[in-house]
Amino acid sequence: MTPETVETISITREELLDSKIDERLAQQRNVGPGTIQPIEESSRLGRVFYSTWFYLSLAGLVGALIGWAILEPSLSDGIVFTGRVQQVASEDIAPNIREMMISGVRVFVFTNKTTVRGGEKDLISYTVDDLRVDSVVKLMGIPIEEDGVLRGLGAEAIVMEPPGTDAPSTVDLAALHSSLTSSSFALFPLVGALVGLLVGCVEGLICRTVRRAIRCGLFGLLAGALGGLITAIGGSVVYRLMSGFVEGDTLSGGVFMLQMFRRGLAWMLVGTGMGLGQGIALKSRRLLLNGLIGGLLGGLLGGLLFDPIDLLLSDHAHLSGSEISRALGLGIIGTAVGLMIGITDMLTRSAWLRVIAGPLRGKEFSFYQTPIRLGSSPKNEIYLFKDPKIDPVHAHINKLRDTFELEDNESATGTLVNGQRVKRKRLYDGDKIQIGDSEFVYTTRDKK
Repeated sequence: MTPETVETISITREELLDSKIDERLAQQRNVGPGTIQPIEESSRLGRVFYSTWFYLSLAGLVGALIGWAILEPSLSDGIVFTGRVQQVASEDIAPNIREMMISGVRVFVFTNKTTVRGGEKDLISYTVDDLRVDSVVKLMGIPIEEDGVLRGLGAEAIVMEPPGTDAPSTVDLAALHSSLTSSSFALFPLVGALVGLLVGCVEGLICRTVRRAIRCGLFGLLAGALGGLITAIGGSVVYRLMSGFVEGDTLSGGVFMLQMFRRGLAWMLVGTGMGLGQGIALKSRRLLLNGLIGGLLGGLLGGLLFDPIDLLLSDHAHLSGSEISRALGLGIIGTAVGLMIGITDMLTRSAWLRVIAGPLRGKEFSFYQTPIRLGSSPKNEIYLFKDPKIDPVHAHINKLRDTFELEDNESATGTLVNGQRVKRKRLYDGDKIQIGDSEFVYTTRDKK
């Protein structure tokens, strides 16, 4: 070959950084006796405990149940009081409707709908005709309003109390109505705030970053309360607007299904507020979308299950099973919000680190944004605590086009990838990273 025919070979920077070069080098290093040993898997219990979907759903459940426990003593599906029957109409004022006065409160009893029963130890079957003057009863009724004015109660359930039971001569219906309205309205903002608090701070608590836990928890608390307040108003409006569609016997199939849908739609709006609070707390657009999905599904599911659970439990409770229904419904909302955030994160992430050795063995760290700092300082995105071999900021992970690159921060003990100390290393699926006594496996969604 003559000098005139020699061609100059030029390599561009893009070609030099091509991922295929590192892949070929990695293949050559792993051939022969020096092949990397298989990675020891974390225990199944550890993987479940440190799974995002598990601890977020648990945090949401605990937050919802704490909120329920705080307000449940003042909550009811209607106004409840013990009073003395003072007047009973001699005949129905309308088909299947009889009017009476109980401790100064105007009460409408539905002969084909109102449940009349004895106390827990009273096995006698009662009907509306057994309600007589001077009978002492415990009443649960739904407020009846005309032009915004409270006119009386529609009796849902009546319990006959034993003779000689004390009862007030007058009951302040307006005060009872105001108390019930205030407690009901405060329920979802409180639950939203507590779900936001716990879901926001649980990641920091798991990773021992107390400062981050406090900051994210406070963001979650405020966002959850505000979201719960706004959507509680919307949910209340929806519930009232649809009230005309569920008049009649609520045990009939069509009406009962409409009642379930009405409550499910209202609770879905409220659940949305809880979910949005988590994304704001963690300052992530992706988590904002995850929380939206979780809140919508959790609220809808919780609302749909409320009335069937209430119906199943009503025969075994003093007045109704609504207390347990609310606990289960709110618990489902809180659990679903955290669960959907965790599941959506797992389905949408493109790369993550799984800890296979060290205090956080089994934990997985998704890459929300870069740089990702690793070190012994709690200010890092990945906090490696109680390890004297690790510098405060030991290494970084940076975005490199469609992949990620690990860079050692001039640490004293170094950063190892697949057993070799590196200064800067592009990461590939399955790479084993060691920093001090902690080991990680880099995993990507697309296996190459």
